[in-house]
Amino acid sequence: MEKIPEPENEQASSRQGAAALILAFAIFVIMGVVGALATTLVPAVPVVFGLGLSPALAVQWIACVGSLSSLAQVHLLNRFGSRNMVVGSLVVMTLGCLCVSLAMAPPAGWPASYSGLIAALALIALGIAALQVSANLLAIRAGRAATVAARLTAAQAFNSSGVLAGVMLGSMVALGAGHSGAAVAMGVARAYGIAAALVLATCFGALFTIRATGSHMVTVAEPHPGEAPIIAALRSRWAVAGAVSIAMYVGAEGVIGSLLIPFLHRPDALGLSLADAGQSVAWLYWGGAFAGRIGGSWLLARVSAARALGVAALPALGACLLAVTESGALAGYALLSVGLCNAIMFPVIFALTIERSEAPAAAVSGLLATATAGGAALSIAAGLVGDRFGLTRSLIVPAIAYAAIAGFAFAVSRQSGLRRAPQDARTTSSVGKRSDLI
Repeated sequence: MEKIPEPENEQASSRQGAAALILAFAIFVIMGVVGALATTLVPAVPVVFGLGLSPALAVQWIACVGSLSSLAQVHLLNRFGSRNMVVGSLVVMTLGCLCVSLAMAPPAGWPASYSGLIAALALIALGIAALQVSANLLAIRAGRAATVAARLTAAQAFNSSGVLAGVMLGSMVALGAGHSGAAVAMGVARAYGIAAALVLATCFGALFTIRATGSHMVTVAEPHPGEAPIIAALRSRWAVAGAVSIAMYVGAEGVIGSLLIPFLHRPDALGLSLADAGQSVAWLYWGGAFAGRIGGSWLLARVSAARALGVAALPALGACLLAVTESGALAGYALLSVGLCNAIMFPVIFALTIERSEAPAAAVSGLLATATAGGAALSIAAGLVGDRFGLTRSLIVPAIAYAAIAGFAFAVSRQSGLRRAPQDARTTSSVGKRSDLI
């Protein structure tokens, strides 16, 4: 009997890559849904607990702090594999969502607990951090090296669709529940209960997909001999620069996404109700990011990723400054437009960093996921500025972050221009080294 193993192997590899990419997209969606619910908690915390802007923003930056575990989770990924990492992370997220519901709507006779809410959000953050490490690697390794930026941008588009759904869920179920603290707390509890059910359904879907395609959908690369992944990533100049840029992006997006609902609620902006402001944020801010990522996944296959990053960062900087200096509809819609500018930033920074760093891809992915914790510093800074000088002035913080991202884009473009021929050869060599990862 004639044996044709090669085509069969290629066909199986193609099916496995497609399954890995579909699973990665589903994970990005559910991370978006759960992560976005924290956006609706920012205006809910003052109503339920009577606290100020800084404690309200804590529900946003606590998610960033959970990312500090990402580098350690690279070791877990190497040890247990992506299958166990994905399933375990989804289980942790499910428990976190249920704990948020319990903290906001405890048994009769017990008051809602702010500290319990923060602890539950930290648990969710741990699950999301683990998923970020595994899901980004799934997307990176599910296709050709030449289309990594486009593939990651497409994954982020799915994340944006989840964020849009999460903000709508929070706006309708949580912020639309009523104006009293008890009504809002009960609405938040219901929203997170729905999220827990969605995460659990994704967990069962992941188990089914993994069982159908094999237990090891993605094999994690071993670190360089004698070198720990964490050290390898930290020794890479481009990995560190990319990590700083990721922190700037996550912080800026988080601050704006969290402040937009109370900002649009202000009489000197659009004067919308909290529920209507949430719908505007869902459709215009996160919807803009979703549309931009769909278009960006096509565009980035045809234009320079570094140039696209710079073109996105500068208008975001301008929109933040416009929101600080102007008022009324102009300020409101300027800030909403930042969602479109944000569209390609995370995947492009991620892809440019992976491409230029000589450290193992898993280590760099872990460092970049950990770097999202740096966004907490921007949220804390924005809260302090807002408490002292007003909510509008706090938007100076994300403006500074976008300026730093534009600087990273310029540095990448300058390096590519000065060393185009050697860089092309180095990139090809780097991709060749990682051909088993793609």
